[in-house]
Amino acid sequence: MKFLFALLCVTTIQTAVAQDTTLSFPTNDTTTISDSIPTLNFDNQTPGQVVYKSSAELDEITEFVGKHKSDPEKARIEGYRVQIYFNENKSVALGQKANFIAQYGEHKAYLDYLAPNYRVRVGNFRTKLEAEKLKQELLANYPTCIIIKDNIELPAINSTE
Repeated sequence: MKFLFALLCVTTIQTAVAQDTTLSFPTNDTTTISDSIPTLNFDNQTPGQVVYKSSAELDEITEFVGKHKSDPEKARIEGYRVQIYFNENKSVALGQKANFIAQYGEHKAYLDYLAPNYRVRVGNFRTKLEAEKLKQELLANYPTCIIIKDNIELPAINSTE
């Protein structure tokens, strides 16, 4: 009886699967599928339109670069320096500058003249906090050093190639 029931189930399943055409081989019937994408006509071209949007920051950068395009070495931005010496004697000021460069070669030193005094200023710092860090290092050798707001050189771009 179990055998008959199993044979009946297998026959029923075979008959049901045989009626399914998804697993059968394709027939030679051809069906036409219409294309929903229209063909492009390149003879009838209309001019396009480009919209350019710019921000105020980009305009400022473009203006800044345009001013210093001939000599980018002279380009300056607002920043901070540490003033380590201030006196009217040029030879002493040059000595102070040389002394600083000998001790702290990683920072640049500048000698400025503002009548009647010479000033030795060091560093190119974007933030006051960076200048304060150098000032704390220099206080032992230059107890009268102060932080001055100044136009500084552009920071160097380090390439990682």
